[in-house]
This record gives sequence, C-alpha cells and structure tokens, in this order.
Amino acid sequence: MVSIAAPARAPRLRRRALAACATLFLLLGAGSTTAGATSADSSSNGSLLPGDPFQSKQWYLSWQDRPGSPSTGKGASVGIIDTGVDASHPDLTAAYDSANSKSFLSGGSCNGDTACDDPGHDGFGHGTSVAGIVAAAVDGHGIVGAAPGARIVSLKAGDRTGTFSADAVSQAIRYGADAHLSVLVMSFTVDPWFRYCDNAPADTAEQRAQQKTDLEKVTSALKYAADHGVVLVAAAGNEAYDLDHGTSDPYSSGWSGQGVRPVTDQCVTMPAQSDDVITVGAIAEKGARSSYSNVGAALDIVTFGGEPPLAGPGDAVLQGPESGILTTVSADRLRQAGALNDDGSPRTDEVLSDCPSGGGSCRYYWYQSGTSYAAPQVAAAAAELRSRGVPAGDVKKQLTTSATPISCPSEKQALACEPITGGGNTWYGAGALRLPR
Repeated sequence: MVSIAAPARAPRLRRRALAACATLFLLLGAGSTTAGATSADSSSNGSLLPGDPFQSKQWYLSWQDRPGSPSTGKGASVGIIDTGVDASHPDLTAAYDSANSKSFLSGGSCNGDTACDDPGHDGFGHGTSVAGIVAAAVDGHGIVGAAPGARIVSLKAGDRTGTFSADAVSQAIRYGADAHLSVLVMSFTVDPWFRYCDNAPADTAEQRAQQKTDLEKVTSALKYAADHGVVLVAAAGNEAYDLDHGTSDPYSSGWSGQGVRPVTDQCVTMPAQSDDVITVGAIAEKGARSSYSNVGAALDIVTFGGEPPLAGPGDAVLQGPESGILTTVSADRLRQAGALNDDGSPRTDEVLSDCPSGGGSCRYYWYQSGTSYAAPQVAAAAAELRSRGVPAGDVKKQLTTSATPISCPSEKQALACEPITGGGNTWYGAGALRLPR
C-alpha cells in the first residue's frame, strides 16, 4: 500500500494545521500505482439521493441520528478559519458563501503565494478538508457533510505552508463576530509558539514580550467573538502532549535557543486552552483516544479523528487508510502532491474519485486523521443546534451534557488521565459527541 504523509506527531505539525497528515505530501515512488485506488462512476442526475456514493465509508458520522439529512444546519453559517477553501470543489460550491468569505493574508505573510488573498483558493489543502466534513453537499456524489444545510464562510488566516500568525487569526475571529457568523472552527495552533509563556526560563525578554502581545491579541479576539454570540470550536492538537503538565516544547519556531525549549505548566497552547472555546479531542473508530490527541483539563468533548495508516513488516498492512476520516480535497492539491496519474485516476488507495459517467470534472476525496477533523464535526453539531434556535451561550452545555461519558483506562498510561472538576476527564472531556435530540 502506498502511504500518505507522516504519523500524527510529525515534526512541525503542532504549528501547522492540526491534521495527523498535515504535511499532505504523498510518499510515492516514481511511477508507482495502487490497484486499490477507488473510483465511483456516478450519474449526474442525483439519483443516489439521499445517500452519496462514499457515505458508507463515513463511519465517523455515527454520532448523528440521521447522517446526510440536507436540512441539518440549515440557516446556520460556519466560518472556517484555515488555509482557505477550494470554492470550485463540486461538493462545496453550493454551501460556499463568497460574499462573506475573506482573506487575512497580505504582503509578507503570502510567502510568494500569488493567490493568498483569495479565500476560495487553498494552496495547502487543509481548509478544504475541514469544510467537507462540515457541509459537503447531499447530491448523489462523493461524501456528505455533517451539516450540509449550513453555509461555509472561508476566513483565510493560514498560508500555503500551514502557518497561522496571531495577527491574521485575531483579525479573522473579529471579522467572524462582526459578520454575525453562527460558528467559527479553528483547527490549528497560533504561530510561532506551541506554548505561550510569560516565564519560560530560557526565553529572551524580547521573546516573552512578543508572546504576551500575541496572546493578548488572540485572547481578546476570542472573548470579543464569544461576547457577540459566536460559538467557537478548536482542535486540541496532535502532539500526544499533556497541556496541563508539559515542561518541554520541541515545536515552537519562535524560539532560537539550543535543544528543546524548557517551559512551565503555566504556559498555554492557543486557541485550544482558551476558556471561550469548545476544545475537541480525537478518538479512533472503536472509541478509544487517538494515539496523537493532546490531553488536558481544557478538553470539553471528543469525537472521531481516526488514526493514520500503519504499515507492518514487509508488505503487511496493520491499519489501512479506512481508519481515517474521508473528506474533500482539490484536484490541484493532489496533482501538486503527485497523487494523480496523467488520466486523473488516483495513484494511492488513500485517495478516492467520483467521476460522472457522462463526462465532466471528477471529485476527489482522501483519508486524513487528526483533531483537525474531529473539530469540524463538533462545529457541525453546533451549527445544527444554532439552526434549531439554541442560543450560542447554551450550545457548549448542551453538547457536553448529551455527550457519552468515556472512563479513563484502568492501566497506567504515559499521559495521565485525570478527573476534571465538574465531571469528565483529561483524556475525553465530558465524553463522545452525540447530537442532542
């Protein structure tokens, strides 16, 4: 089996968009192909409604009573603060709100990307995958979103390398509040620090001052949005890190010291440790914590983030791509990664295609894993509650109250699982997502 990308704790992942396969590069040998690559040949008349061809592969939507209902989330708007959204993907065009979408990248933050000011272009691919989980269309093709009736608003704050600055993120959050969006989903960590500290022993005075400034920007923006009735959802992160007790930080690009940066347990990761967000951890298909998912008292809830493929000795496959989350990806991103043959067919079984029988553009989907893909499921659930008229301030309580509790493992673990004041634990928060009736 040909494999996509790296496992969840790949270097630099914490400061990139928080997907277990966030680097998104295919590890393909020259000229290699995979017989297992899947294609759906669908008619263009929508005869497969209400199910879409790959809906049976979306095991991760089992928390819904009626997955694939076109009305789920109707009237709600979900702002995706990310690397952009491919507005041309056929599964996203109907939900995409071009009038309210906006890029917060400019000048030096573009890193040579001439399309960085276009929120409907995604040079990194991450935002497009997040968007598909929220609102892929119910149209007889591809996959279905968890809230296909919701509108998608692309708030582009991450560049084509997956870097998110405090300036771009805070501007996007405030814009989302002023635009009266229902939900904002944030599947990233604010750069250039994994841990924001005011007293890390090896930091310079300049570094401490910069962290303080950036932390205040993001914290105040989150509070502004929460005060203006926006539900905020954030991914917990993929470093298998204890957010409460961690004393080392190997991920911050803002630190110029030697070796691993020493930190204290008073440091925070943003936006995951903001009091104003619903922080989402990841579980695998059978309901246990995903191997990469961060832990801590900040976790409010968990849902399916899957696991990356796992190869064994020789040609053995211990865990196939189906253990991940199937979602949307642009054809351009796959071509850039070398994942498509000249005829447009996938070169790996981690990519699926849905091509209309009468000709026309193929739609592409791939398996990914990470808390990045758990967070948009919670955002979709929040959108559905908002569409029912639930006040923004009550959404978090309704979701955590209806969650299915998951106990700490009985055996001692490398990352401690501890009770949280008020209920739940540091591995699973209040428990696994269930949509309130």
